[in-house]
Amino acid sequence: MKILMASRAIQPVHGYGGMEKYVYNLRKHLIEEGVEVYVVTSLPHIGEPDEKTITIPPRVYGKVQALKYNILCHKMLRYFETLEYDILHGFGITSWLYLKRKKKNKKSVVVQLFGNEVFKKSYKSAFGLLEKYYDEILLRKPSIVCIQRADAIASIGRSNTNDIINLFGVSAEKIFELPNSVDLDLIKTYIANTKITREDLKVQDADIVLINVNRLDYHKGVPVVIDALKILNNELNVKLILIGTGPQEKEIKKHVEKLGLSNKILHFKKVPEDELFQLYSLADISVTPGLINEGLYLPILEAMSVGLAVIATNVCPDNFEVVKEGRNGYLFSPNRPEEIADAVLRIYDKKLFKKMGIESKKIVKNYDWSTTARRAIKKYEELAGG
Repeated sequence: MKILMASRAIQPVHGYGGMEKYVYNLRKHLIEEGVEVYVVTSLPHIGEPDEKTITIPPRVYGKVQALKYNILCHKMLRYFETLEYDILHGFGITSWLYLKRKKKNKKSVVVQLFGNEVFKKSYKSAFGLLEKYYDEILLRKPSIVCIQRADAIASIGRSNTNDIINLFGVSAEKIFELPNSVDLDLIKTYIANTKITREDLKVQDADIVLINVNRLDYHKGVPVVIDALKILNNELNVKLILIGTGPQEKEIKKHVEKLGLSNKILHFKKVPEDELFQLYSLADISVTPGLINEGLYLPILEAMSVGLAVIATNVCPDNFEVVKEGRNGYLFSPNRPEEIADAVLRIYDKKLFKKMGIESKKIVKNYDWSTTARRAIKKYEELAGG
């Protein structure tokens, strides 16, 4: 079986974001299961593509990203109509023009939109109204075409499935779940070869170390963790490993300086995958403070895979499936730094670090990429007629 994946971005040629990781790992594990997989994507701006990754202009990032994204979709169309493959798996809106065309002998298409933030945004200013029109033409309408005309829709979990049903009115029978997952064997290798130590980071053994891995964007809630850090340092010596970059970076830096926490935060903008998990392994607790429901956050699973206690917001129903209250962590309400601080203190006072870490490792076994890849293959075979 030959699968053609289409995505505006993939690890490592476009960095290490959630979607980039997802596409990379699904492809990797499909190949390990004996499936031939090609990827069509935008021009790289970090790494180099392999021989089965086709990169075409433009580079889809930075300013006017939605416009560049649509130009990319137009250019991808030629590949969808000329390459040999059995199933097209289109991530985001990459397949919308192919699906829009009334043409015989079209291949079956799986669509996977990921988050649907563009349908939940509020527009208040005069500039916001212009942005609303821009989003409507370039993102919402293409998304609707994808969902309505796809042969099957992949979601990353129960909340993403409910989102798709509520936003687009499609039948649940059309949707199948391919959850966010982790490569447990590879992560074990990374941890076994750890080269970074707490001493390298100038962190004392007695310090409590939190870790937050996020794109520094407004709906990710990173300032809430920083406010919690301020509260915690009134009683304990707590530090934060912050990994990520994004549009809120300057604002976050100012907030850190205002609270006098510069010496309490270790900020890494972009790190290779092996170093990421080494940094996870140096922490005690992972904090994921997202403000909106985007489905199960990958950093929660990553933290669990190295045996961390986890604290996360309760905005996503999927979080309840992996964060078991009092067993491997705690859930808190969005924008409530005092709840984060309280959860950290409970873990510290009851000395639950090790016990919760063991529970995390048990739970995360259900989210291994090899299992998710086999789910995808089952659906591909069904769509291709067995």
